[in-house]
Amino acid sequence: MQDACPTSKIGHDEMRHLTPAFALGALHRGKQIEQFLGGIERDGRRGLRWIAVSPGRAGVSVYLSEVEDIGTDTFRDVTEFPPLDPEDEDWGKEIGTVASPEEALRLAERELGADPAHWVNQGIVCDEYHDFQAANGIGRPANP
Repeated sequence: MQDACPTSKIGHDEMRHLTPAFALGALHRGKQIEQFLGGIERDGRRGLRWIAVSPGRAGVSVYLSEVEDIGTDTFRDVTEFPPLDPEDEDWGKEIGTVASPEEALRLAERELGADPAHWVNQGIVCDEYHDFQAANGIGRPANP
């Protein structure tokens, strides 16, 4: 499998996370932002949690994805990982849709424990997952 996430080319010493003002600015411009929440375990299966905040015609929606951790050293596209719960939609569970970006970020913080200092642009959540793999020694070879 080929990784569909863009490579950010941002090193650990460079800024990857959006300031709260930049996160709001991205949402106001109609851009999605994301946040990696880390690993979880469900029924003996290793999984990952991440949030997407996405502006649309009906308002700004907050989604939570809980997916099976099937990543390898070369496949890190968490958006392509299967849901931990087969009943969940492929795109994640909608937590809510609100009128403004400010309300959406407050909703994500209140309901999901989002950290205001850890939002990233769309696609960069894959880099966050890569860092999580490295920090926890859980990367697996592409061809076991």
